[in-house]
Amino acid sequence: MKILFDTRKIQDYGIGVYIRNLFQGIADHGDFECRSIHLKSTDYLDFPQHSAIEVTAKNYDFREHAEIPWKTRKYKDFCYFSPHYVYPLFISQKLLVTVHDLIHFKFSHLFKPAIRVEAGKFFMRQVRKKASIVFAVSQTTKDDLQDLFGFDESRVKVIYNGVAEIFFQQDRLPSCFDFPYMLYTGNLKPHKNLPALFRAFSLIKDQFPDFRLVLAGILSDRPFSQELSRLGIMDRVVIKGYLAQQDLIRLIDGAEFFVFPSLYEGFGFPPLEAMARKKAVISSPGGSLWEILGDNVLYFSPNSAEELAEKITLFIQNDRIKKDYETKGFARSSHFRWDKTIQQYASVLIDK
Repeated sequence: MKILFDTRKIQDYGIGVYIRNLFQGIADHGDFECRSIHLKSTDYLDFPQHSAIEVTAKNYDFREHAEIPWKTRKYKDFCYFSPHYVYPLFISQKLLVTVHDLIHFKFSHLFKPAIRVEAGKFFMRQVRKKASIVFAVSQTTKDDLQDLFGFDESRVKVIYNGVAEIFFQQDRLPSCFDFPYMLYTGNLKPHKNLPALFRAFSLIKDQFPDFRLVLAGILSDRPFSQELSRLGIMDRVVIKGYLAQQDLIRLIDGAEFFVFPSLYEGFGFPPLEAMARKKAVISSPGGSLWEILGDNVLYFSPNSAEELAEKITLFIQNDRIKKDYETKGFARSSHFRWDKTIQQYASVLIDK
């Protein structure tokens, strides 16, 4: 099989991890002829340089619907593999699509303006009509595709993501800080439910005056800072932006435990990566999180900051329970490996 991989979102968080590990793994598999749709000024996959088709149009840029079909017009015998359901509409190739989650449709009231949600629905209907194979990263996502958009069950293949091997193999790194902290990694999108985490931390801050909250992968904005100030925790919250993988691992290693309050996830890389570093996790069960994490993390209701505060207190005060979740979590994370994921994709693609 010949495949055009759309790698334009390689520097995104979740989808970027997917592109770097899956697309590279399929290319290295040996049974496929691969080329990449490469966005200028972004990272390359480890493909031969001549295989990159250079483009300037990002995802969500109207120009992608003209530039990419034009630049790929001679590759008609290739499949076009999009890691996202928004794809260049006028491509001539057979279409393969991965759907990671349906957050914008499950929680449409959280995303403004509404036109973005309507545009997403349009693209999802196009995927339903045109895609030869739709890959879903969890059974939860497949169920949502069927329930919300009527996808044919036989065309949707569920294959779980993996955790990068460095999270299992890297020796433990020393902490960046000289104080105890809990860690969140992710972004500021509304469904991530960070106000619940801030509220919970404000409820326990006086009881544990040396303890802090570290947020990684985000940039502060004004409403965000105002909320921290209103709750009286601005000086107890450490904010880190985008981190290289080694720096992220060091931050995880130094944490007392990991907290993930998200209302909904299609898969959930951050808690699995923390579990692979033998960190106990407190999580919402939202979306696929229960499916992926099993009973190996400490759950709380995402609508209750008070319950989250209780679970945080439990981990701070009870080292035995925390260590039990560290052990269980690591064992669970070991089931999610990219070599297994790549082989499953390759089997589906070869059969196709």
